[in-house]
Amino acid sequence: MTIKPNKVESVYISAGCNRCPKALDWGGRQNQLIYAQSRSVALLNDKEPFEIKCTFNKHTDRVNAVKWITSNDFVQNELLSTNEFVSVSKDKSVIVWQGADYEYEPYQILNGHTNSISIADAFYFDESNKVLTTFIASASVDSTVRIWKRRSENYDIKNSNFTQDQVITSKMNGFALALKFYLLPISNLPLLLIGFENHKIEIHVRLHNESDDTYKFFCLHTLIGHEDWIRDIDVCQPTANQLLIASSSQDNYIRLWKLDSNILTKIEDVQTKLIIEGNSVEKETQLNNEQKEEEEDDEEEVTKKKSEVMEEELKLKSSLFTIHSKKLDNYVQYSINLESVLFGHEDWIYTVKFHPKMSYGQPLTLISASMDKTLVVWTYNEENSVWIDVARAGDIGGNTLGFYGATFDPTANYIIAHGYQGALHLWKRNLDDASKGEYLTPGVINSGHFDLVEDICWEPEQNYFLSVSKDQTTRFHGNWRHDNCSTWHELGRPQIHGYDLQCVAFIDRFKFVSGADEKLLRIFESPKIFLKNYYNLSQDQSVINLLDDSNIMPQGASVPALGLSNKAVFDEEKKVESEDKKPSLADELYKEVYFNRVDLKKPPTEEHLLQNTLWPETQKLYGHGYEIFSVAVDPNTKLIASACKASKPEHAGIILWQEQMINNQTSFKQYATLNGHELTIVQMKFSNNGNYLLSVSRDRSWKLFERKNENNFELKNGINSKNPYHTRIIWSCDWSHDDKYFVTTSRDKRACVWLCESTENRPVGSHLEMNDSITACAFAPAFCTDNKSYLIAFGLESGNIEFYKWDPQNGFSKYLNIENRFSHHMTVKRLSFRKIYQEKNSEKEFCLASCSEDSSTRLYTISA
Repeated sequence: MTIKPNKVESVYISAGCNRCPKALDWGGRQNQLIYAQSRSVALLNDKEPFEIKCTFNKHTDRVNAVKWITSNDFVQNELLSTNEFVSVSKDKSVIVWQGADYEYEPYQILNGHTNSISIADAFYFDESNKVLTTFIASASVDSTVRIWKRRSENYDIKNSNFTQDQVITSKMNGFALALKFYLLPISNLPLLLIGFENHKIEIHVRLHNESDDTYKFFCLHTLIGHEDWIRDIDVCQPTANQLLIASSSQDNYIRLWKLDSNILTKIEDVQTKLIIEGNSVEKETQLNNEQKEEEEDDEEEVTKKKSEVMEEELKLKSSLFTIHSKKLDNYVQYSINLESVLFGHEDWIYTVKFHPKMSYGQPLTLISASMDKTLVVWTYNEENSVWIDVARAGDIGGNTLGFYGATFDPTANYIIAHGYQGALHLWKRNLDDASKGEYLTPGVINSGHFDLVEDICWEPEQNYFLSVSKDQTTRFHGNWRHDNCSTWHELGRPQIHGYDLQCVAFIDRFKFVSGADEKLLRIFESPKIFLKNYYNLSQDQSVINLLDDSNIMPQGASVPALGLSNKAVFDEEKKVESEDKKPSLADELYKEVYFNRVDLKKPPTEEHLLQNTLWPETQKLYGHGYEIFSVAVDPNTKLIASACKASKPEHAGIILWQEQMINNQTSFKQYATLNGHELTIVQMKFSNNGNYLLSVSRDRSWKLFERKNENNFELKNGINSKNPYHTRIIWSCDWSHDDKYFVTTSRDKRACVWLCESTENRPVGSHLEMNDSITACAFAPAFCTDNKSYLIAFGLESGNIEFYKWDPQNGFSKYLNIENRFSHHMTVKRLSFRKIYQEKNSEKEFCLASCSEDSSTRLYTISA
């Protein structure tokens, strides 16, 4: 059957940034933001609210860094037919991507490193009027920096390829942590700065060696001063003859180095022994390196004397080297000296970036981001000749680490940073009022989980859904209605746990139960302030009645400093304590655990999500002997079914929990156990009418339990572990909207549809055989437009999602699959259709939620 690729549309993608220092970049001709997301590269739209539009996948392991190919002297314009960016990965490869808008394809894969590649930089060099040279530098844990070069005649970058040009090997098996390309003033020779873990920055210049008629990068000088690993380097050009180099380090300092250039017409004016000319380049650089090493040893001995450290560092003599430019027929002498040392952070500084529109005469501005949870904007004060911090932003409180990286957008109107837990932080720069100076206001941007997402579930009225992950958080995804449009965002984080979360299910609209790698279930209810903020953002009219009855509800929740349970907060005002009173509890000692009431008008920032959107925990359910693995709820009777990990039949039972009233408060108690399985129950699903409970297990069997009276279930049907239909673990199951059929999927690449009322233990018609293990499945909430076919979505181990139509007479027929840039790229863990749908253009439009091991949660609309 013909595949219909335009019948499915990506509505929402939620995914966190990888835990890598260079995992984010903002640039290209179209001012696009990209970041590393698991094994793929996420691309966002170009205006607020910023949200992921698509993801590009070709790597086979985690992406460590991404970088747009740019230039300081050659502006990308109509001469270039495409945008380009570079991604590097733990899979040892460098991939060059080409494209525009939201369509990019892998153009070339560069292999050569023997270990994980950590960082990269890329650069356009306008070699002549019609020849464009592109350089890529990649640094790996294999202690090498590899230079890749491409020459493009007439700027034809689509029909020219990269080749490995040079390998720079680190001394003493060290490794590079920072790379930066630029051009030397006057001579316009390519410059490469490399920061190493030995606290030093090497200055490499690309020169011609007449002995073998080749061009290579030669190390001409080493900058010494930092006392810990170099983490980032950036360069700007304040004047035509000057460069300003900024470096950040784990010693908590930023150092600014000034490189001045001077044209000398006579060789007698040269004040340095190093003259790069002709075939003596290798000899001279070797001699220079030997001299530098001796000088470095002396300098290091001097810096060890604490009383003379700062004095010696700030009075270092300028280092000189001279390059003979044959094009200009003169000598260009370069001097490098330490310009300034900035101290404004209390932890490792991972990023330092200059203003992207730095031009001659414009005030110097840079940003720095640190693991101390702060981002600082620095500006050079010409009147006093000092650098001052004019704005600060960052995290306050929460169980988080600091920032891994930050950058300006190409227009310098926004600053974005990413943290250890995958969150994106966006600030808009406000410079309109000169009297107030610069200040930063938070912007709206989507991020998401930073570890594999295990489960998702829609609330009973299908307006929002929850997701749980191995990152130990439960996240609330809902609609934000604004400016005559509606966009999906993370509106809350009801649970931040200490164990990896495994499963979740709604009990009613604002009450859910979750299970983690622990032996108990936890039940949560929404607080009053969350209901108000949800209504403000979503304009969901059905919440009004709940708000009217919310006087007895807690205001919010907080987590004790050394606890796992969300504790209800009832008082709006914090108690004023006397200064003399000593804290008696951990909660009082660590003030960041306190809840702060905030009325929202736009989706919450990461700082707000961490502290002020928690839901109070109302009950714990004990009864399982091992870690919880699956949970299901019948929304009609609020009956909870749960199962845990099991390697023996006695632990593989399903515990049923019944709601009861005690002292005018609802609670749940265990009242029955359903047996039948031998190993872990992977998933359970109540039928839509609540009369049946279906379970699938690692023992390759499924069991169907039927409700006999109000809350009593009995085994009605099932297949055993030696059945001929599923020969491997059954991963998933789901019910059709009319409860006549249910589907099961397995690791053996098979999908079977079964008749609920049948007494025969065999599928209806032929089973579906696919090319990959089927890890998730879901029935659409209604017939297709033909009113006879069921639409079934299948999630695969590869990350693909495929849609099939099925009816009892004709069996399975493939309908469509999701385009690669919108699909997952690792195992799909769960699929769930929204129970409400729309009719457009004589077709029904369904909404499907999915989650995956690639740490993303996605929403699609499908027309059928």
